Amino acid sequence: MLAFNIPFISLFLALLSAIALPFVSRRGWALAVTQAVQVIIAALSAVLLVQLASTGESFTFMMGHFPAPWGNELKAGPLEALLALVFSLVMFLSMTGGAVDMRKEIREEAQGRYFLLMQLLYASLLAMVYTNDLFTAYVFIEISAITACVAVAAKESGKSIAAAIRYLVFSGIGSGLVLLGISVLYAITGNLLMESLHESITEMTAKGEYVLPLTVSALLMIVGLAVKSAQFPFHSWLPDAHSNATTSASAILSGLVLKGYIVLVIKLIIRVFGGSVILNMFIQELLFILGLCGMIYASLAAMRQEDVKRMIAYSSTAQIAYIFLAFGLGTRAGVAAACFQVIAHAFTKPMIFVSAGALIRVRGGSHDFGALRGAARQDIIAGLGFTVGGLSLCGLPLLAGFSAKYSIATAAISGGGWQMIPALLGLAVSSVLNAMYYIPAILAIWGRHADETKLTVVSEKRSEHTFAILCFLVINVILGVVIQPITSLIYQGLALL
Repeated sequence: MLAFNIPFISLFLALLSAIALPFVSRRGWALAVTQAVQVIIAALSAVLLVQLASTGESFTFMMGHFPAPWGNELKAGPLEALLALVFSLVMFLSMTGGAVDMRKEIREEAQGRYFLLMQLLYASLLAMVYTNDLFTAYVFIEISAITACVAVAAKESGKSIAAAIRYLVFSGIGSGLVLLGISVLYAITGNLLMESLHESITEMTAKGEYVLPLTVSALLMIVGLAVKSAQFPFHSWLPDAHSNATTSASAILSGLVLKGYIVLVIKLIIRVFGGSVILNMFIQELLFILGLCGMIYASLAAMRQEDVKRMIAYSSTAQIAYIFLAFGLGTRAGVAAACFQVIAHAFTKPMIFVSAGALIRVRGGSHDFGALRGAARQDIIAGLGFTVGGLSLCGLPLLAGFSAKYSIATAAISGGGWQMIPALLGLAVSSVLNAMYYIPAILAIWGRHADETKLTVVSEKRSEHTFAILCFLVINVILGVVIQPITSLIYQGLALL
């Protein structure tokens, strides 16, 4: 009975804590409450994952008193429980790792409101993982967008506010496209629950009815979510948002917010339209081409950056492109590989951002690689986190990034078709390009500065971000070594999706 209520309890705890946090007046308690709630939800998600994985079942939870086809529902299976666990752990470690920067860069009286935003954002991510209807999905898409935009502007500098406004414009475009797609789908089916939509769409497709409206609806929603997840060529808002946000906000934006929208893409492909319908619409070809172009273009753009956060932001766009490339393979193996990439990147990129934030801090706040040269010598754990994270994204074996690329390559080979050769070539070229900007960055942070006597070096307590980075490191290695059990769990979840 407890497991049946875990999705609702998780959402309720996140929302309740968000409401309470602005009223927590004692210094430091707001962060402690936030972390405690995230740990509790992570533990509940782990319990749910163990139970559902062992039974091989999923269930729905009706919200309120309105049954199908108009009611709001949550649905939980092994994949949802796994994603909720991943999101909770990443949220906790990102908030912990970025705590020092948050205290310095956000006014003390505004910190309670910042944690409110983070918990609302966290709740919206959990809702996107568990939701079983498009209405609830759209509501929390908007909550996620608004809270993320305000989080970018939390430093209250001119650049951060400008970056937040740009983010808001792109996010509004994406939301508008998603809403139009939902409206078209509701107009021709009269349903909002995902299972009911799938039944209606399957019946219409079999009869050859509403082919164009269904294709337009799918295209609008998937492109809208691609805009919001910073997929090429809709990524231009991301570098400014990352480079001007706090460390924790950058880590959560890259590691989680972008993934929340991708989780909805997975649900649209499998639970709403069905893989065969998507194939008949030829949408997978568009996703494949965007993914292939994005992983190359973003990697080339990252090579030109002198600001470490902007480089990491372009790297995020490249890694998101891997996910869309996997979707474009048009197979269940491709979707499973995309899910593995979601998990691997969710743990790897926040580790890099937290590590970069610590390196920037010991050098007095400078983001340029010239000033960061040798910074890892002042904070060895942060340097190690940046190094392992960068090598992971380059595809070094026994790390999470290698496992994700291996999964995509295996899916491409097993699927055959015209996508196989371009996918393998794209993975190879992108991996080389990743190495061409991460390895020089790694060498720079461990090297010696030309004139170390003129450097600004800040000494401080490092226990919080050290703990977060060490946890990220351990998880990254686990994901790089334990591939088969996680992949099997993903396949089990997709079968019940």
